[in-house]
Amino acid sequence: MGRLPDMLKRSAGKAAFVAAALFCAPAMGQIAAPTPVEQTTLARDTFATGVLARSDDALDPGLWKGAAPATLAALLDGAPARPAAPSLGDAMRRLLLSSGDVPDGAGADLGGRKLLALMRAGFIEEARTIASISNAPRGDRHVGEALALADLYDGDAAAACRRNANLTSGRDEIFWVKLRVLCYAAAGERDAADLTYGLLRDRGLLNETDAALLNGLVAGAAPKTQIAPENGLHLAAMRALEMPLTPELLADADGGVLKAVARDGAAEPAIRIEAAARAAAMGVMSSGDLAKLYDAIPVDVAEVAQAASRAATSPNDPMTDVLLYKSIKQMTAPEFMRDKAARIADAISVANSFPRAYAAALLYQNDIKSLEGALIGPMEAARFAEAGMAVGDAAAASRWLGAMLGTDGVSSFTEEQKAEFRNLAGLLALLDPAAATSLGERAGVTVNAVSPPRAAAAQSDPARFAKIVDAAFDAAMQDIPGQAGLAALAASAVTPAGDPLGDVVVGRSLQAAGLGELRRRMRFEAAWKSEFEQASSAAPAANAGASATETPAAPAEGGLLPRVKPRSSP
Repeated sequence: MGRLPDMLKRSAGKAAFVAAALFCAPAMGQIAAPTPVEQTTLARDTFATGVLARSDDALDPGLWKGAAPATLAALLDGAPARPAAPSLGDAMRRLLLSSGDVPDGAGADLGGRKLLALMRAGFIEEARTIASISNAPRGDRHVGEALALADLYDGDAAAACRRNANLTSGRDEIFWVKLRVLCYAAAGERDAADLTYGLLRDRGLLNETDAALLNGLVAGAAPKTQIAPENGLHLAAMRALEMPLTPELLADADGGVLKAVARDGAAEPAIRIEAAARAAAMGVMSSGDLAKLYDAIPVDVAEVAQAASRAATSPNDPMTDVLLYKSIKQMTAPEFMRDKAARIADAISVANSFPRAYAAALLYQNDIKSLEGALIGPMEAARFAEAGMAVGDAAAASRWLGAMLGTDGVSSFTEEQKAEFRNLAGLLALLDPAAATSLGERAGVTVNAVSPPRAAAAQSDPARFAKIVDAAFDAAMQDIPGQAGLAALAASAVTPAGDPLGDVVVGRSLQAAGLGELRRRMRFEAAWKSEFEQASSAAPAANAGASATETPAAPAEGGLLPRVKPRSSP
């Protein structure tokens, strides 16, 4: 984490003295001291403390044995704030929420780095719980930053500023200096806010988004351009400036911001739904979290009754997802089983993005399990197979593809349905090659595994990537599964999607961490995600040739049009 140059700590004339005083003076000094992190004599080391049970896939407590604390610290600092796939978010959950023995020589700061990594990625409540039941030192700058971020996510900037005012060390860390601009502005100390902002700007410590938002705080007026928040500070600044936030502006948000927006009851439902779907697609929002959100959003009873037609006429409206969910939830009687199956298939079919499709698969996984053995149409079975693969259940996906074939195989399929079957079987081959081959033989078709997208090697920081690879090799050779898993996460943060070398490092490191099933899921997710991206890029060309008077094709009898790859984008 960056530090301001040492020259800021020295006075060189009056201006430098004033600047140094501002950087060290407590912002919003009129606010009371923060509540200290809860500690008890029975509390464990923060790094060793976990909240995941073995029944929830917690890893063995010896996962850190033999690791060098300095290596783990560097990997934790490089952990992704925006996991690139659900499988990577799941890997982070299992690694950092499992209880584990502290490696020899580790200091208290290792636990603080863990809390900060969890908080940024969106495991907010889990990080809070670990801080409360462990001996997290309140003087540790990483612990302080993690808890300040939690305050900002909650919309409680005053609490974050109290933490800032009571820092005993690390006051010149960039996060705290940026936060002081927000705190000074909130306290009406505009001169102090302006000088602090100027020091950050003049030393090149602000990116474009930082500069626009902090300058807005200093001026007391929101920027005229749209801003896409990336982190908790950005979100807090936008809230302070009462700036609008739309679903389209969430593309660069870290997992913590997405979780914060999703649970913000004052935000518009559409943006809460979009934020939740994006968080789910990072592996940091559970099916239970999604259900609670959908349950909490008020809707008109009449709209719920029209959910199916709404799916056909307004498939890209996020509220359609909520209406479908609420209508499905009402179908509890056995006589509604057939209608329920069709409605769940519709909810998956309308998804025009990877986050929406993954969120639907996650949300309905238990409902789909309850439909096994029921009489289901082939295209509904196709959607259920897709959902099964999305959550990593290759066995269920294989059964649904078998149900899709029925007794007649592909002989009664249309060409589009045949293509759908081959494509889904090809995706299944990434999770379970043997099952996919068996289905192909049964259908009398050749099944080829879908190839994940490939990109030219272009690591964002080659020197850093080299250090991560070194840590990954060291973990594999010395059998340190926790370090191998952290190396996989850190590598995913500095390599672009489809980078062959990055994919190998991430995949092999997951395998060395004992998370081989997540490596298979990651390959499937990359291939499945690329289908949405290809459809999205193809949509403008297709729409360009359409007449302005053309209307969407009518739904097929009994549901939406069957879908192979072309998922319409708005």
